[in-house]
Amino acid sequence: MGMREAYDAVHNSTGAEGALSRSKSPSLVLTLTAVNAAVYAGIGALWTVFPLMIFGVRFWPQVFAPAVFSVLFGPWIGGLGAAIGIFIADVVYGHHDALLSLLVGVPSNFVGFFVIGWLTNHDFKTLTRRLLVVVSVAIIPVYALTFVYGLYLLSGAVTLPIDVTLVGLIVVLVILGLFLARNKWADFEAAASIGLGIGTAIIGIGIVAYSLVFGLPVAVGLGTKPLGSAFMSVVGASSYFTEIPFMVILTPPVAAACRSAFPSLRGMSQHQVER
Repeated sequence: MGMREAYDAVHNSTGAEGALSRSKSPSLVLTLTAVNAAVYAGIGALWTVFPLMIFGVRFWPQVFAPAVFSVLFGPWIGGLGAAIGIFIADVVYGHHDALLSLLVGVPSNFVGFFVIGWLTNHDFKTLTRRLLVVVSVAIIPVYALTFVYGLYLLSGAVTLPIDVTLVGLIVVLVILGLFLARNKWADFEAAASIGLGIGTAIIGIGIVAYSLVFGLPVAVGLGTKPLGSAFMSVVGASSYFTEIPFMVILTPPVAAACRSAFPSLRGMSQHQVER
């Protein structure tokens, strides 16, 4: 089955998840999940050209790829594809520690992109939507404060880096601006912040916990000794602030381009367009 036929089969009725459940085609779901994983891991291979590590976590702008699949095809395809993709990336050209990936990378990516897909593809009442926007915006100052506190514990620094401040301000303006303008992508932007916030929190907690039990691989770059609790907030916050701008800026135009290339995708999440 070609990709165009797969898209048409998924979206032959309204709603990505509804179409998937009605089609009852495990092979179709597996195909789209595999494509998601391959695209995620494939784009991630660019990291080998610019191998930048930030507190033991790869600089990872390609998070927009599974976010697109979460928007277009729902939480399961988005979450499972991201989990498989990050495992491939970790083992093949990352830290090469399969256990670390299974215990930290896989669950953080699955949960994060599952949440994004689930929130984006549900029609919430106005009050709930407002609450989600508040939560998505509140994550930014909370992470900023924990980042400053973590840096203070590690090095005595008490100032918030200018790049973190700018990224946080941009994301807040994007989420609030689109919501107030009743833009069809406002729900996704809020979901992206919440899903990524949860996923990166799992990474921060997971890396520290893993270091206490097993010790981190040398490739992570944080040493092999157990990490202190301060690394939880620093790793989680730095991951969030380096990834969120790519997710909120790149996902909408890429998803829109997919819908233009494959007209059958336009029926997905139609409730957002009609608001």
